[in-house]
Amino acid sequence: MDIEELWIRLAEAGVSALLKINHERYEERGKYWTLLVSGPSLGEARFVRAEESSFERCLQVGLTRLMSKGDQWSRLSEHLPKGP
Repeated sequence: MDIEELWIRLAEAGVSALLKINHERYEERGKYWTLLVSGPSLGEARFVRAEESSFERCLQVGLTRLMSKGDQWSRLSEHLPKGP
């Protein structure tokens, strides 16, 4: 998976994306990865958020939620993390 290509594709589609790790939640063994995608091209919802305990799972959940916002996001499926 090429993260830079994904982020560029999101920007071209009119959204901003943030991927963050939270050290406090990491120490607590919680859901320490956060993905936030926002922008006017998401319609009324205006943002998609995912919080998970692994980088790949966070991307998978976040991109899946984004793809559910309409057909214009369906091509993101090629960026979903592959299973083992």
